[in-house]
Amino acid sequence: MAIRLDFYLGDLLGDAKRSLAIERILRASLPKELGKCCSAGRLARGELHLYADNGAAASKVRQLSRSLLEKLRMRGLAIDSIKVLVRVNPPQRKLPHKKPVMGKRGIDSFRELAATLPDSPLRSSIESLVDKLDDEKNPLDEVE
Repeated sequence: MAIRLDFYLGDLLGDAKRSLAIERILRASLPKELGKCCSAGRLARGELHLYADNGAAASKVRQLSRSLLEKLRMRGLAIDSIKVLVRVNPPQRKLPHKKPVMGKRGIDSFRELAATLPDSPLRSSIESLVDKLDDEKNPLDEVE
């Protein structure tokens, strides 16, 4: 006897479709920039949870919650109230920008390359690069 998978997943699929519909209505109802930092959460017992990325966005969504509620009800969703929550996302760590460095061996290789080239703009560019790299204090010089 085969057990149908939709017997177990039927409610889950319906919830997912309803959540996507709510998300679409939310995006269409909010100003574009505000819609980017807000998302719909769960709907339970007539209360819809909306999540905002920060307090300012949450405050603005709270101001608009009455009109949002009406728009959702007009679409046939049984929602009695909207609760706006601030979603706590850890800030993304920015890696410090490190200036690329080149060791003495690399600079010497460029110097040798420039010596093998005929007089040309390429040779002039490589020579000016070598001069610039020679002037800088390089932490790799101590390692090599």
